[in-house]
Amino acid sequence: MSDEPRFDGRAVLVTGAARGLGRAYAAFMAERGARVVINDIDAKAAVEAGRELGVAIAVGDVSTEAGARTVVESAGSLDVVIANAGVSWHRAFAELTAREFDDALAHNLATTFHVVRAAWPHMTQRGYGRIVTTASGGIFGIAGRAHYVAAKGAVWALTKTLALEGEAHGIQINCVLPWGLTRMARPHSDAPPAGEAAAAVAWLCHEECAISGEAFTVGGGKIARVVLERSRSVAADPQRIAAQRTAFTALMNTAD
Repeated sequence: MSDEPRFDGRAVLVTGAARGLGRAYAAFMAERGARVVINDIDAKAAVEAGRELGVAIAVGDVSTEAGARTVVESAGSLDVVIANAGVSWHRAFAELTAREFDDALAHNLATTFHVVRAAWPHMTQRGYGRIVTTASGGIFGIAGRAHYVAAKGAVWALTKTLALEGEAHGIQINCVLPWGLTRMARPHSDAPPAGEAAAAVAWLCHEECAISGEAFTVGGGKIARVVLERSRSVAADPQRIAAQRTAFTALMNTAD
């Protein structure tokens, strides 16, 4: 279509882009004129993906401050960051170790924090930036993945806050909860091809998009806005447990 938005002249960094969703985002935007740079913790896979897609690569572990800084600096002046890197695995909460919990935060939350933090001063200096972070539908709860869900919930909260801080600097940031068939999908998943989430992510990265501070599920030809909202207040005597019980009951009976 002639009115399809393009990204000519825009520099885009996609983390976790050797495979799956990240690779789909990179390919989609490169086809529409963007100068794409991909990053992945698997350097060999990133090199192969870069060669196949005809895009540049930036080697570095974005779960560390130094690694993320290296990746951003080697990517050059950036207009767009798609913070897609993340990992997931199943572990019952009772069996989850502190080390595994820390690893989940490092590879899902810290990867987002460090790469966005490294790109932030460049974007503020230029007065322009588009950022997309990646949470997960798992934030609604997945038994056996408390570590992963906690990290992804934090990504969503971080996004909401950065949207407030970025407004004065021309930086817009949104969060996606993508639905697509990747290596992290649960066994026998009915998830659609990863590429079906790419157009929605691309729009959130476009200069004409005015959305910021929002979260959306994307993929499979469907988009839904995800919101965190507060219900109406119910008065309750602060000194009486019975009054609190009544208030909680009233709220739960009117909940959607």
